[in-house]
Amino acid sequence: MLTKSSFRYIALVILATTQQVISREFWLERDNRPVYLYPRRFGQEQPVVLQKLRDACPGQVCGTLAGQAVTPLLAVQGECTQQDMADAIIDASKQFDAATQAIMVAIAVEYRQVEKNTPPDFTTNPPSLRNSVFCQKAPKNAQLNGLVQAQDPANDPNLFFDPATQATVKKGAQPNTFPFGGAATAQPASTCNDVPVTSTVVVFSTPAATAAAGASFGSCSIPQIEFGVGFDGRKETSFQPTDKKSFNHGSAQNIAVITQFICDRLNDSCKANQSAKDICVNAQTAAAAAAAKTGAQADVFNAAFGIKSQFVNVPAVDDQGNVIAGTGNTTTTPNQPSTTPAAGADFGSCSIPQIEFGVGFDGRKETSFQPTDKTSFSHGSAQNIGVITQFICDTLTNSCKANQAAKDTCKTAQTAAAAAAGTGAQADAFNSVFGVKTQFASVPAVDNQGNIIAGTGNPAASPTAAAPAEFGSCSVPQIEFGVGFDGRKETSFQPVDKQSYNHGSAQNIGIITQFICDTLTNSCKANQPAKDICAKAQTAASTAAAKTGAQADTFNAVFGIKTKFTNVSAVDDQGNIIAGTGNPSASPIAAAPADFGSCSVPQIEFGVGFDGRRETSFQPTDKRSFNHGSAQNIGIITQFICDTLTNSCKANQSAKDICAKAQTAATAAAAKTGAQADAFNSVFGIKSQFAYIPAVDDQGTVIAGTGKA
Repeated sequence: MLTKSSFRYIALVILATTQQVISREFWLERDNRPVYLYPRRFGQEQPVVLQKLRDACPGQVCGTLAGQAVTPLLAVQGECTQQDMADAIIDASKQFDAATQAIMVAIAVEYRQVEKNTPPDFTTNPPSLRNSVFCQKAPKNAQLNGLVQAQDPANDPNLFFDPATQATVKKGAQPNTFPFGGAATAQPASTCNDVPVTSTVVVFSTPAATAAAGASFGSCSIPQIEFGVGFDGRKETSFQPTDKKSFNHGSAQNIAVITQFICDRLNDSCKANQSAKDICVNAQTAAAAAAAKTGAQADVFNAAFGIKSQFVNVPAVDDQGNVIAGTGNTTTTPNQPSTTPAAGADFGSCSIPQIEFGVGFDGRKETSFQPTDKTSFSHGSAQNIGVITQFICDTLTNSCKANQAAKDTCKTAQTAAAAAAGTGAQADAFNSVFGVKTQFASVPAVDNQGNIIAGTGNPAASPTAAAPAEFGSCSVPQIEFGVGFDGRKETSFQPVDKQSYNHGSAQNIGIITQFICDTLTNSCKANQPAKDICAKAQTAASTAAAKTGAQADTFNAVFGIKTKFTNVSAVDDQGNIIAGTGNPSASPIAAAPADFGSCSVPQIEFGVGFDGRRETSFQPTDKRSFNHGSAQNIGIITQFICDTLTNSCKANQSAKDICAKAQTAATAAAAKTGAQADAFNSVFGIKSQFAYIPAVDDQGTVIAGTGKA
């Protein structure tokens, strides 16, 4: 009787004697690492596309890329590593002539569609063959839009292997069981750690377009649905359109009510074109297939429009305020705070408390706080959030007739609001206790003269540029300058906000400024004043010293954002500091002869939610170069990184010496705080601000005295 592997061998022989556009190759792995076969034993050591890549450009670029391109195809690698690698190939092509660029882009397109390994599920009898999950973010480069990896047709079409959890996932249970943005699903991939694994290369004459290509939503924004508690005063989780101006509909527990309204609206009022309407129908179908009354329905709907959301993490709540078991992901992350209200909390005749932060309340110039729902909590604005929180908690007792659980929750929220005084972080902390996610921390604090208070807010997330400028769906443009972007040894520029301006790094700032200004017109739907400001910023950047941080500073300054990248020394592609650039006393860039070998410049990040932790911890920023999980003791991470420089990266002695200094610097900073990550990173010339993040214990409680205002 023929086994599956025998059948594949026969298929290989057949394919070898015919001319097909789709060819199948074997790729072996053991213990999540590639197995390089001896050529006399096996005719092909690796997929043809890797050899094409190796031959496409000089070895120091394409040889390195070809070596790096193996790992993303292994089963344990993240869902987006293959796409990221394809993007890296295209990014690297931009330094060559047009002919070489065209070849490398074609190779990247081919590589993106290679089958990725997936192990069978041996918990079933017989073992179930699983597909690989799909990347849930848009590629950096348009040539990859709509492309996904191939899948083995022999796989069960309803089963997927998720490398993040190392488990089987049913189709529709997670957004990543559908292609991002509605791209057509390729043929389904099977693998095993100790048996041959097939790879399919599908070659198209032109890249497939994204599902949203050519879509025009007329006078309306791109449809998006959100999922949570508190909509329209509800205790239970429900769905509603994110943009109520374009899609003015209240909340509903049945997502179909919302999706039908949105699709009808595209036809009746928005005057969207047929492509947009077709996408909406596909999004309706996808939402209906996901788990009913869970955030996964919102996620798959949004994904069809190219929007990534994580409402699957939000636990479903019934109309008594009780969390429905088995729903959501109760792990808290920096971008997805807990959205579960206290069990059994009843707010009586009032809505769930929520506070907002901004300028202009009651005619004020300065930022202040006020209750979001003035009907339930009728109080004016105040600069001291304590005035508002006390009033809300008193009102729950005196007027709302809330139960004890609700009052206790309010007390907890009052305590949580003791975050950085006078900033939006206080409102966010208060709201999060009630399961309401807000991002007022991004809003800069403003004094009573209308001046922004330095060091507050996130200008990239809170438009504060010239009054008439409207940046549409995008943040205020901002560019950063440094080493290590996209694994580069040299200094380069990149947009700060990759969600609004999704472009990789470049040594020529003109590439970034042009992309940002084009995006304001093509995607953000910014108004003319915003476009005019961007044109001025482009001109300003071009007049500063080329390939130095001064160019980023002058660009940012036009938008009212003050940065000091001029202090960062420029570094060439050999890792050498360029004499006469930067301010060494302000920017401790790594020593000139440092060479990190096959690895990126080391960097550590600090936050909550790493590996599902409640507490803050540390982890390497680049898991490709330094593949280690999180740890509360930074010494574990720094030791691993420095060991890896020696054992795997083949870094030179200067790089190792710098790592030793960085270890010492990290140890000297306050233990288990972001300052340790900042100290480590600064030795390599990387500026980070993790010291501003409050440390959190394993109960999810902020540790007093940590973080910075």
